[in-house]
Amino acid sequence: MASISKFGQYVLLEVHDDTNSLVFSTDSLKIDFDVRHIPGWSRAKISLTNLTQATIRKLSNGVNYVTISTKLHDSPLQVVASEMFISNALEEVQVPNSIFNMYCYSKTRKEYLEKQIDITVEGASLRKVISDCVSAAKFRGVVEPRYFPPKMWDYVPPKPTQTHRGSLLTCLERLGKRGNYRFNVYTDGTKIVLMYKPSARNVSGTDLFYGKNTLKLSTSNLRANPKIGPASLSVISNLDPDIKPATLLDISNLLTIGTDVSATSLEVGDNYLKEAVAGFSIYQALSVQHKGSNWGDTWQTQVAATSPVEGTTMPTDKWWA
Repeated sequence: MASISKFGQYVLLEVHDDTNSLVFSTDSLKIDFDVRHIPGWSRAKISLTNLTQATIRKLSNGVNYVTISTKLHDSPLQVVASEMFISNALEEVQVPNSIFNMYCYSKTRKEYLEKQIDITVEGASLRKVISDCVSAAKFRGVVEPRYFPPKMWDYVPPKPTQTHRGSLLTCLERLGKRGNYRFNVYTDGTKIVLMYKPSARNVSGTDLFYGKNTLKLSTSNLRANPKIGPASLSVISNLDPDIKPATLLDISNLLTIGTDVSATSLEVGDNYLKEAVAGFSIYQALSVQHKGSNWGDTWQTQVAATSPVEGTTMPTDKWWA
């Protein structure tokens, strides 16, 4: 019979400088983290208890990046936050303890997303616009589009010349809000992830139901009854670093589920939940929060997700012949 040699919530914190040299590492001090992967860029608050003053000075000065890895019992080590830039730090004295708080955001945001660009794109297919924008910002990572209809990516609109000015993030977000495109921008380590949000009428033209990033949710791993609404889902589970924005969540195996709408809405709204309950079982994660501690009870992932809804916002005769 297999035995568990290491029991509990394990957290490893590593800090590197801008030359990738290790500045500090610990898995024994009290570590609390709150990592939020939301549209735009990821951010985090990480707290360490009872650091020495020398270590506090080392972490507070210079350009430093923190990585948080976790595991439960004997499970494999997984990264929850990768290379998050420490933008601010604050020491709080809570007698008899000293709490050192680090406020962090994505390395990709620091190095690229705030760079200003001013370009004119000819033959402005979505592929070319994004390629020219990230090239203008000298972005050296990977741009990963997910769930886009294939024909949309290379479609050249009737007005094939576009001008894009502002920060790289502003240009990408502005592009994602255009009627034809409907995508969110996220950071994932050194990647920029673009998540397309299909409607119920064009979802068959995407790989939403055949995506490689699908996680089948299990009732045994949830910390609360999931809440479902029209084209929306809210889930609180045990800490699961595999859940990130643009991850596909399959709820077909869940045994119980609740609703996040009021009784009044259910009484007066005809078929208010019909599409949510009887419609799609695949949801796209829109925002993800990972919270944990190696000395406390906190160890959870909270997700807000969406599924395709009725409506068409793009000319289907051009992309889905």
